[in-house]
Amino acid sequence: MRNGAGVSGSKVSLFGGFQIEKEAGGPVWLTGKRGSAILAYLARCPGMAAPRERLADLLWSDSDSEHSRNSLRQTLSVLRRDLSRAGMDIVHSRKELIGLRPDAVRVDVEDFETGLSARSAPELETALALYTGPFLDGFYLGSNAFDDWAALERERLLSRALLSMEKLARLVDAENGLAVADRILAMEPTREESYRLKMELLVACGQRDKALRTFEACRSVLKKEFGVDVGPETRALWQSISAADVSSSKQSANSVAAVQRLGRPSIGVAEFVNLTGERGDDFFAKGLVHDITTALSEVADYAVLSGLPPLKEDGKESKASAAPRARYMLNGSIQRSGDELRVNVQLVDAADGHNVWAQKFDGHSEDALEFQDRIAQAVVLAVSLELQLTSWKVRDKSPAGTPEVRRLVNEALMKYFEMTRDSLLVSKELAEKALSIAPENARAKRTLSIATTMGLAFGALPGKREHVDNAIRLAEDAVRAVPDDEIARCILSFAYLRDGRIDEAIVECRHAVSLNPSYPSGHGDLGELYGLRGQVSEALREANEAIRLGAHDVIDFWRHHGLAVALFAGGDDRRALEVARRVVRTKPGFVRGALYWAAAASATGNNEEASRAIHHCLSQLPHLNLENVCPGFLPRYVRDDHHARFLEMLARAGLPNS
Repeated sequence: MRNGAGVSGSKVSLFGGFQIEKEAGGPVWLTGKRGSAILAYLARCPGMAAPRERLADLLWSDSDSEHSRNSLRQTLSVLRRDLSRAGMDIVHSRKELIGLRPDAVRVDVEDFETGLSARSAPELETALALYTGPFLDGFYLGSNAFDDWAALERERLLSRALLSMEKLARLVDAENGLAVADRILAMEPTREESYRLKMELLVACGQRDKALRTFEACRSVLKKEFGVDVGPETRALWQSISAADVSSSKQSANSVAAVQRLGRPSIGVAEFVNLTGERGDDFFAKGLVHDITTALSEVADYAVLSGLPPLKEDGKESKASAAPRARYMLNGSIQRSGDELRVNVQLVDAADGHNVWAQKFDGHSEDALEFQDRIAQAVVLAVSLELQLTSWKVRDKSPAGTPEVRRLVNEALMKYFEMTRDSLLVSKELAEKALSIAPENARAKRTLSIATTMGLAFGALPGKREHVDNAIRLAEDAVRAVPDDEIARCILSFAYLRDGRIDEAIVECRHAVSLNPSYPSGHGDLGELYGLRGQVSEALREANEAIRLGAHDVIDFWRHHGLAVALFAGGDDRRALEVARRVVRTKPGFVRGALYWAAAASATGNNEEASRAIHHCLSQLPHLNLENVCPGFLPRYVRDDHHARFLEMLARAGLPNS
């Protein structure tokens, strides 16, 4: 809600067409389409304002500059007259800026996007109820620039609505989820992921025959519309439903549906194959599976299913066990040579049978329990990291090194992802140990660089020049060793940012995104960098793309922080405050985020909240003040006016001078 106390409110509806109305009255009629187009565009701009030149180019893209500016003046005059007749004073001009009064206008799209961050089903349903149809449905201006902008926004919002509906379908019970799945398919009949969702929910409801018919409907639609067959994941789901008997299908599908409602990936741990030929090693194999299952079950990110039959040689489940069980399957084998044991472990994507991760472990049979513990610990670390990379569609291209180096680096990364001041110091120590064993290992260098830079960002390390220089040197070495490693590129970008080298940081991030357009960290870091450079529209685009790709992973808070940086630069202080609040709720120890919370609260007149935010910052880092906060602890906005306003808001919030 944007409405301030005592202000006559107006509502702009952009879903299902265009409409403007007084909240205490009815719809307002406007002359022609271009006045409506101006309101629609301004309602979606940061701060609800845009330069005159941009509006003129957008609405009269076929005219020269002089004619388009004259047309804009005339249209604004007619628009103000229409609004004035309805008693609405919402359009204002400031030199070269045209804008709406944010405290007097509510926009359904903004309420929709804000509501999609909700985690509970009722809140998500409330937000999705606002999506009453496509963005500006049926509204075409005849200006290529405006119509292209509207089409892109229409597609983006439709995608957000569909993804959120799929999320809702997994939050509610299976029957209500089916109703949501049917709504998704009515909106987008060729969406293959939605057919899979419906198949899974039908099996969860015990309607296996309908699930199989849904597969046939999906195949028919894709063949008719695109001339293609279903993808391997859809076919694998169909095969698993077809092959299972009804009772096992119901039981396992219910397990999968429950896992999906929790939003966690499921991992099945199959019995390990004993290749030694010695009966005594059966006990070792069973104990190893038990230890791995226990260790994985202690990680809240997964739902673990155990006691499954071994996989076949092609990595697929046997026909007898083909009911949909788990998204990923972990399996392995044991070999022996005298007292020496070798354990091979692999993680397989159950949908298509490809290996996600594999590793071999060598040990002695007389130290069986210690060997089991070591394997279980290494498996948990590796699986956690590999599934994170898989969700980002990233393949780590840097050589892992020896088993001990790999273990230390994995432990360092797990501590890094905890993102606390203490965990970052431990991460740095572990990476240093790995590098002492393998001084030229690129993955260890990369890990030590990011642990150091993030330690500086969280205030865990003092801002000494030696830390910054070392982080840059290590990251540059890692990039030289593996030039096509997008992870190393982003880590180097982050080190450059710490040194204030924003242009160089942007170059590295762009390179990372060119290597892998699906890498959320690349887009997220670009969002923050563009925001610091004052390129607000580019920053918002990259930040939102990162949030979409990241899908609530462990560093999602950082991407929202980048969004807050951009929103504050663009003067959209209310949205910046909303996003900064979310960042602090998610990661209270992230003082960078709390500083933007303080600045945005101060800028919106929430003085008590701003003071509370500064107290929160100083309770964790008492040395912060206006002289060392930016640059120093925080990277500086490139533009002097952005930088000055940020410091002014922190001063108003109560950050001490020195």
